[in-house]
Amino acid sequence: MTGHAFLDLIIVALPAAVVGLWWTGSRARELAIAHAKRVCKQYQVQFLDQTVALSRIRTAHDNTGKPCLKRVYRFEFSNHENYRDSGTVTLYGHQLHHVDFPYLRDEQGNRTFFH
Repeated sequence: MTGHAFLDLIIVALPAAVVGLWWTGSRARELAIAHAKRVCKQYQVQFLDQTVALSRIRTAHDNTGKPCLKRVYRFEFSNHENYRDSGTVTLYGHQLHHVDFPYLRDEQGNRTFFH
């Protein structure tokens, strides 16, 4: 290729790393959507837009101590027709860490907190 072993390695490894990161990210996003839908159904609220948005990503360690990526996805839901509220799904690698569903709204639109 270029005649420089290190540069050749970078030319091959970088695209492979990008594809790998994209592949695992798309799988994690699918899992986050499934978890958000499940929790919305459990609380009898509407999962809006049928999607999640990646809001944070960083390195972390899973519950076994192995390094992984911690991804936090935001989703929107509604149990009152005039309000859009947000929750989050946190994954360590491809494992669910938690779903944060901080409150619901009563019939007047007032927030009822879980914490």
